Amino acid sequence: MAQALGSQLLSAHPNATRSSSLRRPLHCAPTFPPERCFIHTRLLQTGFLKPATAAPALDERAAAATSAPPSPTPAPADGHTTTTTSTPTTASSSTPTGSADSNHSAQTAAVPSSSTGESAARDAAPDPQPQPPTATSAPSLDDRLAALCGRITSLFPLWVVLAAAAALWRPELFTWLPTRFITWGLALTMLGMGLTMKLSDFGDVFRRMPQLLLLGMLLQYTVMPGLGWAFSRYAGLSAPLAVGIAVLSACPGGTASNIVAFLARGEMALSILMTAASTMAAVVATPTITAALAGTLVPVDAKGLFMSTIQVVLLPVLSGCLANQRFPVVVSRVSRYTPAIATLLVAAIVGCTLAASAGAVRASGPALLGAVAALHATGFMLGYVIPKVLGLSDKICRTMSVEVGMQNSTLGAVLAALHFADPLTAAPCAVSACTHSIMGSALAAFWQRTTAAEAEAEAGAKGVGAPSAAS
Repeated sequence: MAQALGSQLLSAHPNATRSSSLRRPLHCAPTFPPERCFIHTRLLQTGFLKPATAAPALDERAAAATSAPPSPTPAPADGHTTTTTSTPTTASSSTPTGSADSNHSAQTAAVPSSSTGESAARDAAPDPQPQPPTATSAPSLDDRLAALCGRITSLFPLWVVLAAAAALWRPELFTWLPTRFITWGLALTMLGMGLTMKLSDFGDVFRRMPQLLLLGMLLQYTVMPGLGWAFSRYAGLSAPLAVGIAVLSACPGGTASNIVAFLARGEMALSILMTAASTMAAVVATPTITAALAGTLVPVDAKGLFMSTIQVVLLPVLSGCLANQRFPVVVSRVSRYTPAIATLLVAAIVGCTLAASAGAVRASGPALLGAVAALHATGFMLGYVIPKVLGLSDKICRTMSVEVGMQNSTLGAVLAALHFADPLTAAPCAVSACTHSIMGSALAAFWQRTTAAEAEAEAGAKGVGAPSAAS
């Protein structure tokens, strides 16, 4: 009877497979439906019967038959006793015949324990075949060039300092370059800056953070010009150097400030927008402030300054913005290399400016260096303190400090070289390029360590406070 019922169950489940270890007569009450039958339960427990699944391989069937732990089976209605080794308690009742109890005991005792089954499955399982190493594609030439340009850009202060030292030590390394190289070099730098923006970005500035942008612009064109006026009058510098300090203080934020703001973990959107907005405003602000500060020292051609600012700032930036809108695919590829090109151009401009008056710069070096360093240090300090007093976040304060303290000294050097007869007038701007790069990088490193330590302390405080809050 049991064999006939087992054959019916196997024929009812086409995916079921036989196992030689279970080919024995099993007792079952014929009045139960198959899904509640003891045979059906044991077939499912041992893996012998797997309905609605694909037939496994032979070694997998053997592992499943030995490793599957038996689960408690429902007691039959006619009172047959079922005892399993995996449960500590057994359900017993009086049975009509003793042969049924012996059959069930023999069947359940033949099932191995789970631990034995697991070890047998591990022994029977085949060793995993080693997978061949996946081939990784080599970086393309564009990727290698982009990585090289990134390294060049990250070392911006180093290139500027090396160019300045070379110009003071061997001026002939840069004096062979024509004067118009400075103008075209700055124009290319501004073009690279314009390639990273679109005309719609300027409208987004006033919609996103108009108050912060206006505050940054106000600090840019009030704090530094005020400091420039004080240092040009009371630092004890000669007239050409004093005019150079005035020109430097009237310049907009430098493009290198975006790199320093990133290293200082500042608000990058605000940094980029402040640089762009102050650069556009420099078309009017820089000639006007320069004429007001230096007009009492030497004659200043305000109209010439205005036209030069349009040529080397406004037109290149607008050209870059239009190119980015009309040819975004080409610009996206070219813009991977423009920061490195701009870095090398700025270093070359600094070298040319210092080489033109290397002897005078060496003669007045300590006084000039002290005045320029004090100008930038005070700008960094006030750019941080004033927003802090107004209740702004530390991230915003760091950003404004970098933007106010770092000037576009390259623009100042170009304007001084074009519109003032004495080449010494451009020397403060060239010295400024080295000074603010070193000071800004050192300040960014300090803020980077400070913010990292504060983040770790805050994370530790949250970790300590979490259990107490839970309790």
